[in-house]
Amino acid sequence: MPRLARLTDAIRGSRKALLVAGSVAALVGVGAGTASAATVASSAAPARHHGAARIEGQPAAARRPSRPRGMSWDEVADIQAQRADPSLGRGPLPAADQLRPVASYGPQQYMSLDSAQVGNAATIVKQALAKKMGVRSAVVAVATAMQESTLNNINYGTSDSVGLFQQRPSCGWGTAQQIMNPTYASDSFLTALQRYQAANPDWASQPLYQAAQGVQASGFPTAYAQWEDQAASLVQGITMHLTR
Repeated sequence: MPRLARLTDAIRGSRKALLVAGSVAALVGVGAGTASAATVASSAAPARHHGAARIEGQPAAARRPSRPRGMSWDEVADIQAQRADPSLGRGPLPAADQLRPVASYGPQQYMSLDSAQVGNAATIVKQALAKKMGVRSAVVAVATAMQESTLNNINYGTSDSVGLFQQRPSCGWGTAQQIMNPTYASDSFLTALQRYQAANPDWASQPLYQAAQGVQASGFPTAYAQWEDQAASLVQGITMHLTR
């Protein structure tokens, strides 16, 4: 069975509460917080609509050592436990390194996902890793795409919105053709999320919808919150899969 199909089968329909706070930093040797990247350019002030990026970039955060190749999820969990062991003088994991550092806001919804949707979620997670962002960023991004497009790369939407995040060419996110590339769209969303993080140092301790809304400027800001549990489960499953 293809790897993506196995991952889809493992994740589809899961409604279990997460018991382990995942750490992308431990999984792939990346840091929490923000990192510099190209801005979403627009000569005009962006409209308050889906995809309106507004905050300037900030300096990159320090990197952490890379993990050895082939490290299992159990070994990652052991590293996390040791890092948070008070007897060793280590505190809890930073909020940005946790899948769910705060309680979910409001009732949670779940959607059945096919291989294409799981593949799009994996693309978002991989971009978060490539940009050296904490695991919480990946959860925010996946939950946002679940709300905006049900993780489908659609070529329609309100006004000129298209793609996974319903980004608008008229708001400076790129051409429609660029936005319809899931890797490009994910990178653009995460770049804008980095700007929000830089301007809001406590972002990882906020409800998920606040960080999502800081990028999307939606008319329904709390709607992103309903997908948090499933998004966290997806991110955990994908990152576990990537370590095998």
